[in-house]
Amino acid sequence: MADKEKHYFARGNTAAGLYTLFESVLEGLQTIYVLGGRTGAGNARVLQELAAAWSSRNLTLHYIHQPLDSRLLEGIILEEQRIGVVDGNAWSADAVLEGAEIRYIDMEKLLDAEALEPFAEEVAELDKQIALTYEEAYDTFNRTLRIHDEWEKFYIDHLDRAKADQLAEDFVQQHLASAEGAAGSGREIHRFLGAATWQGAMDFVLNLTQDLNSRIFVKGRPGSGKSTLFKKIAAEAKNRGIDTEIYHCGFDPNSLDMLIFPQLSLAIFDSTAPHEHFPSRQGDTILDVYKLAIAEGTDEKYADEIAAIKDRYTRSMKEAIALLETVKDYRDRITSIYNDALDLKALHVLTSDLLAEVGAQVAARP
Repeated sequence: MADKEKHYFARGNTAAGLYTLFESVLEGLQTIYVLGGRTGAGNARVLQELAAAWSSRNLTLHYIHQPLDSRLLEGIILEEQRIGVVDGNAWSADAVLEGAEIRYIDMEKLLDAEALEPFAEEVAELDKQIALTYEEAYDTFNRTLRIHDEWEKFYIDHLDRAKADQLAEDFVQQHLASAEGAAGSGREIHRFLGAATWQGAMDFVLNLTQDLNSRIFVKGRPGSGKSTLFKKIAAEAKNRGIDTEIYHCGFDPNSLDMLIFPQLSLAIFDSTAPHEHFPSRQGDTILDVYKLAIAEGTDEKYADEIAAIKDRYTRSMKEAIALLETVKDYRDRITSIYNDALDLKALHVLTSDLLAEVGAQVAARP
């Protein structure tokens, strides 16, 4: 069932480097299983097998995708049971998470050490190249962000801030003023709705919002105040005790791309490239901040300058994505080496044991 599956990212390949929101994503869980062992040791396979087994059991599942390759998982959460399973390469068992019991699973025991020994030098060199290429990719993303800042300036300089502030106030009055929040501050959960992967930008906006009654598609331009609008709304929701899912930009984690208010069955999100979507059903509306808060004629007045910047931005972004593809190629080689040394029978037994252990936990809880 669609409403039983949520897909998102907990980490991102961003202009600020590899950025993680795992602490927030895992907050509130009672038990977290951490799959130890380096990339290629079968962690992704275990997660895929667990996902396949749990998907037919009427459970609300969160699928946490890898930011390099969104086809793979680096975590699963059973929402009602407050249980998580995460790849130790993405979140360390050494991290402290209040109230959670951490259970470490050693994936290295599934590997034939002798079979890996001849490849030790090759793997070490691949690890080195991965680190260097990631560093170059993040530098390129940062350079791309600086180009994006140039793009934004045309609109920031022509933004009517009073009108932009009014948009936030109007939203609060229309959607939050009469909402009944919990006593004290509302709970916030921080995630990524999308990521820059080796295949380009990937997002799960439609999955995350498909079962909500109301969706507000925010249109505009870079620098037209979308993220600032979301930050003001999120702050007001917290003050009013309204729980909020806050989704950060997978390119610039300091910016926000979407807010979901589960209690209100409502989402408001940036619906421009690279996660551009359009209304498709009753309850969908558009909020165009360019029309409402940017001086008329700005697009036309600076059309040539903006086109040149956009071209530079696109070329720089493609360079960064190409570097991520190179990282993937290196990682695929390591995974291939480790797959040949992996005891698949033992992996399936481990997965079965984990399914049984989690099942016993679920049965024992009230």
